[in-house]
Amino acid sequence: MSVALERGMAILELLSTDRNGMQLSRLSETLDIPHSATHRLLTTLIEMGYVYQTREMGQYCLSLKAVSLGIRFVSKNDLIDLARPLMDELASVSGELSRLGLIDNERLVWVSKSLGTRAGLRYDPDSGLEAPIFCTASGIVWLGTMPDDEVTRRVTKAGFAHVDEYGANAPRTLEEVFRQVRRARNAGWAMVSNSFEVNTAAMAALIKGEKQEPLGVLTIAGPSFRMTSKRMQELAPLLMRAAASLSEVNARAFAMPPASALSRAT
Repeated sequence: MSVALERGMAILELLSTDRNGMQLSRLSETLDIPHSATHRLLTTLIEMGYVYQTREMGQYCLSLKAVSLGIRFVSKNDLIDLARPLMDELASVSGELSRLGLIDNERLVWVSKSLGTRAGLRYDPDSGLEAPIFCTASGIVWLGTMPDDEVTRRVTKAGFAHVDEYGANAPRTLEEVFRQVRRARNAGWAMVSNSFEVNTAAMAALIKGEKQEPLGVLTIAGPSFRMTSKRMQELAPLLMRAAASLSEVNARAFAMPPASALSRAT
């Protein structure tokens, strides 16, 4: 990969983590790119419309053009539209947050959500976040579809370097990850509590494609004092039925000929 391209993408990824933008010096130091090279790359990104600089503080910020690329791509995914009524049902019945996560190569990204009607404390994270595979219910249930050597490779690659940023129950070793993966394989769904985020709990079931390949996950998440282990066990059949239904509906939709072909046949 071109060094300039790799550095430019690294800048965009880092800017996406802070809506207030970053100073040139912070970008340069964090990415270990020389100050002058960072400035040249930012100038190019500004000219292309992917970054802009605020007048007040001189912060560099990600532009809406960069954001729109992802939104435009995701909006073309039929699975999101198919999932909406099922997510709404999960949110309504559970009173919690329901989310859809899609698998993108070696990443799992939350792309859509539906909020329950429960009053009071509401758990409402931003869509577009990548799910860490070793400490989220979404990641654990996905890892459960992989051979053990692939689980080891994925988790080792991601590493535990920033594990202290997560909840107290986040796995600290490969052995702990495998313990959760085995439970998910046996149950057909995964749950975590105080793992990805402090005082929150989540459960996830897998969405499969036409050939039983993993496409994404459906999840229910909320404060851990409400989303207890007992409560998640109660919700598990509903979540698994929703994921199975979405898998079936998606497979049928994928197998249907396009509308243009249908019109030619009539």
